[in-house]
Amino acid sequence: MSDSIPQKMRAARVKAFNQPYEVADVDVPSDLKAHDILVQIKAAGYCHTDLQVLQGVYESAGAKPGLIGSHEPAGVVVKAGPKAGEAGIKIGDRVGSINTYGFCNKCNSCKQGQQLCEKLPGMLGLTINGGFAQYMKADARVVTKVPEAVPWDQAAPLFCAGATVYGAILAADPKPGQWVAMVGIGGLGHLGIQYAKALGYKVVAIDNRKEAIDLANAVPDKFKPDQSYVVDSDEAIKKVRETLMGSFYDTNPGVDRVIVNAEEPTLVKFSQQFTRKGGIIVDVGLPSGASFEVDPFALNFKEQTVKGRLICTPDQCQDMMNLHAKSGCEVHIEKTYKVDEINDMLEHYKSKQLKGRVCMVF
Repeated sequence: MSDSIPQKMRAARVKAFNQPYEVADVDVPSDLKAHDILVQIKAAGYCHTDLQVLQGVYESAGAKPGLIGSHEPAGVVVKAGPKAGEAGIKIGDRVGSINTYGFCNKCNSCKQGQQLCEKLPGMLGLTINGGFAQYMKADARVVTKVPEAVPWDQAAPLFCAGATVYGAILAADPKPGQWVAMVGIGGLGHLGIQYAKALGYKVVAIDNRKEAIDLANAVPDKFKPDQSYVVDSDEAIKKVRETLMGSFYDTNPGVDRVIVNAEEPTLVKFSQQFTRKGGIIVDVGLPSGASFEVDPFALNFKEQTVKGRLICTPDQCQDMMNLHAKSGCEVHIEKTYKVDEINDMLEHYKSKQLKGRVCMVF
């Protein structure tokens, strides 16, 4: 298969921060190291972090003009380094990759999870080239195998949206039958609800858009949230807070766990108001323009925990993919685009009416 790999490929890359993407013919990666694989990209999702990269948020981390975006890539392995087989990856495998690349597996952070490695050469689509191209270099030790039952456009968003919200659920550590609130029902939240239901938890869906709540309920009955709320006014926010703080338990009422999937910096403080004593709030919304607002009295007098989670580990990502396929979870793909339509996809992503995900396909 490697004999048919071209020297040039079509790619969408950052021309300059806060400017439209440029589409160009660039060199296909050829410098494969021991654990590297070359993936022929079949689909690549667009995520909020891609927008932040374009806006220059990750410039201090190493993002620069010329970067090929997308950290939600999925495709077929067409070439492999000499040690790729040690990870169980071979030419012809269907794979996708979280953004971690080149972890050392020796530092203390790697022992907590390779996605936290202190010596990463970079992160796909954030500081090194990602999936908005016909080919992409990845780390065989990181990639996840994609079952045949999961179509490419469905698979790609799982490598950030799916992996991130799944990791957040693991970090929240709910127990079977407990109540989990998903705050923000977009690309992450609509998957988080399905995963939480598949894992045996009860779910409350909260968003400030009716379209988002409609998305949460546009799934098979087994994946629908147990309760849903649109919080589009001060009155609605007050009502939801009072309702949830009087629900679920005779004593110490409220939800057990909260996953915050949106970047609004007040959402942690908002969530604290209906989280019970000893509850855990995990944020993956990652606001870039402001600090979180946290209620110190709820934090201390209710002994709540507020946590962050970057993304799940490579092993956990495979668990997520297996759960997704086995349970019949679905990614809501609103529209797919070709590489030359990258700026149309960008404008679609920024729409206030966006539900679910947009995805590039090859």
